[in-house]
Amino acid sequence: MKLNRLKLVLILIIFTLCLPLFAADQGSEFYPAKVKDISDRAYESAIIQLLDNAKESIVMSLYIFNPPETGPVRLLMKDLEEALSRGVSVELYINTRPGHGMPPSDEIDRIFLPITKKGAHIYKVTPYYLLHDKLIIVDGRYVVDGSTNWSIAALKSNYESAVLIDSPELAKTKLLRLRRFLLECDKKDPKPRPDRPTPLEPLPKDAIVSVSADLLNNKDYFSAMLERMADRAMDMYLLLLAESSRLGENSFFISLEDMAVSLGMDRQLKDADLRRQMIKVLETLQDRYKLLNVNFSYGKDAWIELKEIPGATFKIRGDFFDPKNLVSKSQPAKFVLLVKALLQAEGKSIESALIPELSKRFGVSQFSLRKGLREIGQNAIE
Repeated sequence: MKLNRLKLVLILIIFTLCLPLFAADQGSEFYPAKVKDISDRAYESAIIQLLDNAKESIVMSLYIFNPPETGPVRLLMKDLEEALSRGVSVELYINTRPGHGMPPSDEIDRIFLPITKKGAHIYKVTPYYLLHDKLIIVDGRYVVDGSTNWSIAALKSNYESAVLIDSPELAKTKLLRLRRFLLECDKKDPKPRPDRPTPLEPLPKDAIVSVSADLLNNKDYFSAMLERMADRAMDMYLLLLAESSRLGENSFFISLEDMAVSLGMDRQLKDADLRRQMIKVLETLQDRYKLLNVNFSYGKDAWIELKEIPGATFKIRGDFFDPKNLVSKSQPAKFVLLVKALLQAEGKSIESALIPELSKRFGVSQFSLRKGLREIGQNAIE
């Protein structure tokens, strides 16, 4: 027993000694570091000590930095002034997205005049991107990262998580990241806006998605959507099924704006308009059709939980769920393609089916079925 314990201790010692080497070999994944927790009220004193002892450089990337005339944030600004007086270089990357806590661009110039006069460099990140950092890098070695803004509430009352990390390797990676930021004055600002939403990536063509037969057999689901001409609700649910298949999970986050352009909405519309439409569709799928649960996160993202539908399923190829494919087809055509796949799973063909019988079984009009069949180039028996 004593011998086994001794072996275990030796293994742990060897692992501990080798861990920094292992971390260093991981490139950008892991870095050897010493880490200190400076959460909540420990943050301010740790930052003051760090700034007061800076010898070469202070680089900061901040979401909110709007110091009032007096108070703790103004005192931190004084620490930057003192560092500049000692010959320490100071760089600040500042968020400029309207409505996110910072004043207009010309007001930013006035706020930082006391340190720019002493040689500080202020980099205004293009408002096309939301800069949400709370990052400080000192002397190319010490990294402070966490949730703490430079605001009175964050410094004095909020619960805020933050760490001080002693790691030159991590500091180098963070600095390289900042250097790549697109700035407000950068003439390379792409048009249209680079942060405009993008459609969801299509599934591989050979992917297979399981679809509940009840979505067609139960007249409260897709049949009701077709009769109500709720095309966007049907497409949204199909895209969510594809995303669930891609992730292998029934619960996941989606970007409301990305989902909006996946459903064919103009990506140049205002973000709020895109999100508002998607919120409406998701609430319809939740409240009217009872197909999912949704929670909205800060109005931009949504947490989706697809409800399990018991019973038989049928298979659909991944290319059916390509957003471009869905948007390009009429709702009756998509419905008929799903019916065709369901009938094939049952050992039948849509060509041998009677339109009146299909209409009765799935609870949709014969007109809609004929329209869908014509669009996909299929025939059924009248």
